[in-house]
Amino acid sequence: MLALDALLLLAAVFDVSRTPRPDRLDVRRRVPVRVGLSRELRRTVRVATGPHARAAGLSVELREEFPDSFAIVSRTLGGGPAPPAAGDPTGGPDTGVLPGEGALDLERVYRPLRRGVHALGDLRLRLVGPLGLVARQGRLRGGTRVEVEPPLTGLRRTLRLAASERWRDLGVRVLRRRGGLMEFESLREYVHGDDLRVVDWKSFAKRGRPIVRQFQEERGQELVLAFDGGRRMAATTEEGRVRGWTKLDHALDAGLQIAAVALQRGDRVGVLAFDARVRAWVAPARGARQLERLRDAVFGLQASAAESDLERALRELSLRHRRRALVLLLSDVADPLSVEEQRRALAAASRRHRILFAGLDDPSLRDAAEGRLGVDEGTRGAARLLVEERRAGLRRLAGAGCRVLDTLPAEAAGPLLAAWLDARRRG
Repeated sequence: MLALDALLLLAAVFDVSRTPRPDRLDVRRRVPVRVGLSRELRRTVRVATGPHARAAGLSVELREEFPDSFAIVSRTLGGGPAPPAAGDPTGGPDTGVLPGEGALDLERVYRPLRRGVHALGDLRLRLVGPLGLVARQGRLRGGTRVEVEPPLTGLRRTLRLAASERWRDLGVRVLRRRGGLMEFESLREYVHGDDLRVVDWKSFAKRGRPIVRQFQEERGQELVLAFDGGRRMAATTEEGRVRGWTKLDHALDAGLQIAAVALQRGDRVGVLAFDARVRAWVAPARGARQLERLRDAVFGLQASAAESDLERALRELSLRHRRRALVLLLSDVADPLSVEEQRRALAAASRRHRILFAGLDDPSLRDAAEGRLGVDEGTRGAARLLVEERRAGLRRLAGAGCRVLDTLPAEAAGPLLAAWLDARRRG
């Protein structure tokens, strides 16, 4: 027994001598500075043996502090990707074996579920000796900032549609000529000396005589995106990749896509965000960096529990921006007791600005009213009543001298693009 005890003691001493303290290793974390909401975020922790630590062949376990708004997609297990461990809120440790040469990369994939500034916190590193008799662990302090912003999921498609003939029927029809962009104005009779490239051949065939298109220089317009950040915008999506998105998340994503198209066309674009008070303001401007300024101003905006004060927000907009602008207001219709106040606010603002009011519906309410959620008849009847009240409210807002659009949050970008292009064409 004494011999066995001595042998075990020698083995433990050997294990201790071959297992360095975790703080003697070279540990570095890499993570993107910015990521889109619900997009996959890949974090890599590289563990390398330092000049004073021999750790080749040792097993490594890594745990990381992360925000509760980050869902775990996968982790490193034994050197390869694996799903998170069931029943473990941390997803289980990332594990691997330190190689003889080079470094061990422990990767984890998160999916952020809420916009704003978040941080990955301290690391807990555990090293298991070569014989498995000894384990050393340490806490490596440090935080890494991650900014979660609107992902602009359909931006490429929106830019492509805005440039296509399908959308030009609703917006400005543009021809590139010497002197820059020109906007279609009207048709007229052909005059000797006119450029043959501007002949409208369809009208020529229909009328039997040459007809040409007249153009005028396209002038940039003023667009202000107004985002309601009050309680009505806190309703969430319950299914799909955008599960957990609020109406405000969808509004920001769709609105910033419109901003990208408008800036590409030379318009001046600004942002106003509000609930009971103005929470963000960026004056309209054009240029390549303006979209970045707009995203910076609103990427951390969350829907609050406050009741939105639309009248105050639009009044402050008129004070901050004296020039006439097209205001794209992303909100929803108020309850029946407050809709008249909403209508008066829109009517007053319409005397200075052109208002396009986009009412973002509640998908779960619409599904319940249409019987797609399997609810009982009483709940379905109540949902139908709320849907009808909402429609009546939208009709009242339409009488305020503004255009009213009704759309589902996840489908807002396309209808908003069409409505904005149509309003832009009308000038």
